Amino acid sequence: MVIKLSDIRSFLKNNILYILGMVILAIFSAFILINFPKGAPFEPLEDTFYLFGLGLNSTILILSIGFYLLYRWLKGKRQNTPQLVWGICWVFYSWTFIIHIFRALGFYWANQTSIPAYFFLYRWVMVLFISGMYYGIATILTENKKLRIIPTILIFGIGISWFLIGLFVFGSPEFMMYGYLYCIWSPILFSIAYTFYLYGRNAKMRSPYLIALGFLGVGITYLAWAPWHFSDVIYLYFIWYFLFQLSLVPILLGFVLLTVESKKV
Repeated sequence: MVIKLSDIRSFLKNNILYILGMVILAIFSAFILINFPKGAPFEPLEDTFYLFGLGLNSTILILSIGFYLLYRWLKGKRQNTPQLVWGICWVFYSWTFIIHIFRALGFYWANQTSIPAYFFLYRWVMVLFISGMYYGIATILTENKKLRIIPTILIFGIGISWFLIGLFVFGSPEFMMYGYLYCIWSPILFSIAYTFYLYGRNAKMRSPYLIALGFLGVGITYLAWAPWHFSDVIYLYFIWYFLFQLSLVPILLGFVLLTVESKKV
């Protein structure tokens, strides 16, 4: 086989980005092997790198879920209301974890426990999230608008009221979060998980099982926040935080696979 000059030119033209990338990598590798450089320290993260990593990864996963659902809503000719509502709620929900990133970087205003108003500002999206998740599920389960709208308004109203009472009347984020997580947040998440489980069983699809597993994991890991967020056992809180992060993965994979399986049905 004879290699022509034109073939070489064609190869270089069609793969120029790959070739440039390999050249840059070779130069960088040579520099590393010759100099053995040591990375410079970044003091703000010396004691909070774990919070930064968990917050960053959680933000990426949550935004991926939210934007994927919005993308599917647009691709579906803007007809699937649950996808729209869920997508918006997931995007807003990421706000809580974006704040974790800034807190890890040392920004005082990102410390949720320093002032009750800060805690409310950074956590109220949880109320919006759980209200929107219920509305999306209710839209799938019933055509009765009252059963969709009234409970959604109640969930949002009661949630916000409880936040305000716990933070500004009792002045206790712990009291507020214990009540909210155990009485509102996790019961609704478990109900959502069970709904997706039933949907998967009835539709004979596997992706809803993944989504159900993810929501179940999110509900359980949030319940673990309360007993292990204290300073002397905070290391266990971060383990639960990591497990929460893992729970987001089957939710993202489940929604992606649901699109594929739905086309086959």
